[in-house]
Amino acid sequence: MTSSNINLNAEPERIERIPITLTGDGAWCWFADPRALRHVNAATGSDKTYIGYIDVAGSIQAVQYDHVTQERKQVRVREGFQQDDHNNPTFLALRDGRVMIFYAEHSTTPYFYYRVTARPDDLETLGPEKIIDTTGYGNTTYPSPFVMTDQPGYFYLLWRGMNWHPTVARYTLPDPDGDVTCAMEPKQIMDSRCSEQETGKRPYAKYETNGKDKIMMTYTYTHPDNMIPNSLYYSYLDVNTLTLHGADGHQLADLNRGPLKLDNNETDPAHLVDRQPRIRNWNWDIAVDKEGYPVILFVRINEDKDRHHYCYAKWSGSDWRITPLADGGRWFHQNDQRELCYSGGMTLDHNNPSIVYMSIPVQGAYGEVFEIHQCVIAHDGVIVEINQVTENSTHNNVRPFVVRHAALGEAYDLIWMHGDYYYWDHSQGRLGYTTGLRTLCEIVAIEDEGKTDPSA
Repeated sequence: MTSSNINLNAEPERIERIPITLTGDGAWCWFADPRALRHVNAATGSDKTYIGYIDVAGSIQAVQYDHVTQERKQVRVREGFQQDDHNNPTFLALRDGRVMIFYAEHSTTPYFYYRVTARPDDLETLGPEKIIDTTGYGNTTYPSPFVMTDQPGYFYLLWRGMNWHPTVARYTLPDPDGDVTCAMEPKQIMDSRCSEQETGKRPYAKYETNGKDKIMMTYTYTHPDNMIPNSLYYSYLDVNTLTLHGADGHQLADLNRGPLKLDNNETDPAHLVDRQPRIRNWNWDIAVDKEGYPVILFVRINEDKDRHHYCYAKWSGSDWRITPLADGGRWFHQNDQRELCYSGGMTLDHNNPSIVYMSIPVQGAYGEVFEIHQCVIAHDGVIVEINQVTENSTHNNVRPFVVRHAALGEAYDLIWMHGDYYYWDHSQGRLGYTTGLRTLCEIVAIEDEGKTDPSA
């Protein structure tokens, strides 16, 4: 028998999770979702995560990770698109297992571009690029697609479109050739303009769905640069009646008759989430808790835009309960002339919206750097704990995103941008988003030798 090198006195191994680079060249905005999703297909046994982003050359990119084989594949969806981080792609998993991927330019054309996989579960089989033409209904930005069980033959697409306002339309699910048909013409959801001649006001919306008949949304009165105070609202759309409702269910508008008229002085407690004197609100995420109530992440930005305070709002059944989460510092990027309302960012775990991830500036080994933190919030809104996820980073970690349907603690559950960021536009010689994407990787830490094995 040969001798063994096993140390019988060694401490047991432990599993740690450390940041790894998913791509060194990639970025996304936070208003087009889902930017990434995990899809388990019971019919085929597939379990994959799809992650989308745009690179500095303007190419639409996707990563496909197979949780069964642990194989990762890179898929270029569209080469040489607009060099703008607003243009990150979004995903929709269809009932037949095929996957749709959507992308659009930043409000410069009336077109959505999309591709559909020829086979279930596999982005490497994407079919030809096709177009949804929205001519006459505004240009396109931020595609957010949903399938609802009450409308099983269709998908809903929401975006910033008509008059630069949130817009909704319904389309048939793709046929075998990937073609879709408009089944409901686009409708503007709300209107914050005092008159049709007024321009510049553009509500920013985030969406979520109960998967059956409601599309929940939180939106601002306009861009926080343009108004102070800038109010934050909530409503849901009943897809069967196309009526808009407050959190308590009362009707706010009938889209068949026209959009909801927004008033920055709104006081309806089921509609208005937050308005503070001299504060610019901006929304970051919305999810639905186990009771079916909406949960919203937003930031309160001061008049000078140099203090960003993160907040968590939850509908109690009768009012909005707001929990201040953390001081988010100021803008995160290396440009102090533009986009000073760009916070480090926040995201909810949509499986369990009591869990929040935040990007917060921290003094570390390389000075003040934005680091990712996890925050756990009790049912009554009390903060249970805050844990730092990244530390002593050389560059900022911002715009975190919990992958839709991911299981926290498993591969590719949380993804964020890492690196230097100057502007959302990287064209015409501008220095824009020189960032990559990171996620967490499990390693085995060997206690007695102080070593780690990242291949574990």
